Amino acid sequence: MGILQDIREAWKKRRCMRERAPTFTRFTHTLPEFPLPQSTPLGPDVPHVAILTPCKNASGMLDQYFALLDGLDYPKDRIHLHLLEGDSTDDTFTRAQDALRQRQDVYGSVDLQKLDLGHEFGARADRARLSIQRQRRAGIATCRNHLLKSYLDTPAEFALFIDVDLMDIPADALRRCLSFNAPVMMANCLVPDGSRSFGLNAFLYTRPVSDLCAEYYVSDDIYQPPMGFFRHYPAPDSPHEIEPLHSVGGTFLLVRRDVVEAGAIFPEEPYQLHIETEGFALMASDLGFGSFMLPQLHVRHGH
Repeated sequence: MGILQDIREAWKKRRCMRERAPTFTRFTHTLPEFPLPQSTPLGPDVPHVAILTPCKNASGMLDQYFALLDGLDYPKDRIHLHLLEGDSTDDTFTRAQDALRQRQDVYGSVDLQKLDLGHEFGARADRARLSIQRQRRAGIATCRNHLLKSYLDTPAEFALFIDVDLMDIPADALRRCLSFNAPVMMANCLVPDGSRSFGLNAFLYTRPVSDLCAEYYVSDDIYQPPMGFFRHYPAPDSPHEIEPLHSVGGTFLLVRRDVVEAGAIFPEEPYQLHIETEGFALMASDLGFGSFMLPQLHVRHGH
């Protein structure tokens, strides 16, 4: 067993060396470059925006969530609140229902839907396991797509996905994102103390995925390489106002309506070896829409 293990480790090292050598790299995906959009101040006639939030076991987070929404510097009659609750074991649905009822005469529209998928992945600390990522993220994609369908029934020109467990959103966050009129735009979501980015789903490939790399790091038909492997994550202290992305996260994600109408969805099955928000950005790119981040626009996650 020791000799076999040594052989396996040597083969792994060889494959990694080949992956890092451009001579042996065969690109499988086209990653086009899109021009960086420019910011233009919003006029008095601001667009309608649908805020879409999937939630589960979020009863203790709803007060903070709605306080953040209420604190946005944006006309409330131009905001449409759409929440989707599913598989909760607490009173998330009834509490969300009460909160929306209190705001139905303030916001442009409110809506609460329920979708139980029957998924259970244990403690939050266990949810990073590679073996459950496909099923876990496929479920999240199903919820996001469900919300996208309801969004298309509103007059909103943009859909804004916001996580229910954010703990801080700048009041001008929505205005700053909208000022670029980008197809797909996101804020930089940080950990609670603001020291680093929270998610690893928002990145720019510094080199496209190769056949060798895909073969080695594909697990359950999803490309899952080590953190930072040919990926650039916009830093909280980035000097750039805006940066391009090949993949996005869903914590604070603004999507223009024409991207959805063109057919972009959150893949529930692997799309070019990516799923959910990562697959969404690749699909949008294939449809001719770029994704971007405002790295200096910080929202903070609660976990």
